[in-house]
Amino acid sequence: MYDIARLPMPVLVRIIAYSDPTVWWSVDSRSIRAVMNTTSFRCWWISHLTKQNPQPQSLDAVVALCKHVLDPVTSIVGSDSWITDNFVSAMHSSHYEAFLKATPALLWRVLKAGDQEKASLVVQLAQLKLDMFNGQFVRELTTQCSELWLFQWLCHNRLDFREAYNSGKCFETSQLIKWVMASRIELLDFLFQQGINLPVRLLIEYALGNSTPATIAFLMEHDSGGLQTLSWNDLLLMASTDATTHLDVYQYVVSKTEASIVWTYAASCLASHAIADKHAYEKFLALRSMPHATLWIVRPIRGRTPIECLCERLTYENLTYVLPFICEYVRLGVSTTNMPPVLSALCQ
Repeated sequence: MYDIARLPMPVLVRIIAYSDPTVWWSVDSRSIRAVMNTTSFRCWWISHLTKQNPQPQSLDAVVALCKHVLDPVTSIVGSDSWITDNFVSAMHSSHYEAFLKATPALLWRVLKAGDQEKASLVVQLAQLKLDMFNGQFVRELTTQCSELWLFQWLCHNRLDFREAYNSGKCFETSQLIKWVMASRIELLDFLFQQGINLPVRLLIEYALGNSTPATIAFLMEHDSGGLQTLSWNDLLLMASTDATTHLDVYQYVVSKTEASIVWTYAASCLASHAIADKHAYEKFLALRSMPHATLWIVRPIRGRTPIECLCERLTYENLTYVLPFICEYVRLGVSTTNMPPVLSALCQ
C-alpha cells in the first residue's frame, strides 16, 4: 500500500486541506501524523489556506484570517503552541507572500496570548506598522487588553504614542482614563513618559466614583506641567455634586479642606442630590463632624437659609431623602420660617 506521507509536500497539503484534516491527524498512521507535525508542513498548509484570502485591509479581515487560516491548524494541535519562533522564521523565509498576508492574524493571536517576544519577531520580520487599518488594530487590541505590558510592548515596537493619541486613531481620552484607573496609576506614569498629558481634572472626576483615597491623593499631588489645576475646595464641590463619589473618598476629600463658605455649598449640594445618592447623608455627617463645620453649613446662600433652598426643590418623590437633612438643620438652629407646616410636624 502506497504511503501517502511520501507525496511531495504541496500535493499532500492539498489532499489534506480539501478533506477533513482532523481525520488525517487521528488516523492510525505515524508517518502522516509525523509529517503534519512538522514546521514545513504547517508552512505549506498556511500558505495554501491564505491563497484564497487577499491582503487584509481591516480588523474584520484579520479575524476572518484567524478563523479560516490559523484555526484549522490549531484545531488539530489543540492549542496555538504550533506558532513557534521556528514557524514564524520559516514562513518568512520560504513562503514570504503568504507570510505577509498572515502576519496581522499571527500578531493578533500571539499578542492576545501575551507572547511579547514572538510578537516582536513577527513585527520585525514583516516590518509591520502597528497603526495599521487606520489605528483600528491597536484600538481593538488595547480595548480587549489594557494592561501596562501591552502599552510598553507597543512602544518598544515603534508605535508613536503621542502621534497615535493626538490623531485620535488608536486611543481616546475616555478610554485612557479608564485604563489609568484600572492599572493603579502605573499607566499614567508611562503615558507621561510618552508625552501624553491626560487632563488631571478628568482623571479625578472619573476617580471619585471608581477609585480610592490613595488614588485621589496621587492625582492631586501629580504635577501636570507645573500647574495646579484643582484645589481641594474645587474637588470637594465636585465630590458633593457627583452621586457616584465613594464615601471613603468623600471623607478623605473633606479632611483635606478647611472651614470656609465652600462647606456651606457642599452641604447644600449633598442635600439637593440626596435622592440620587444613597450615601449623601453619611457624607453630610462627615462634613458636619469637621471642626467648626456647624458654623458654616448653617449659613444662608444668596440670602436664603439652607432649609429654604431645600424647600424650593421639595417634591413627594424626594421628601424622604431630604427630610434627614432638614431635621439636622433644625437641630443646628436654622430658621424654620417659610417651612411648610407638614415639614415642621415631621421634624418634631
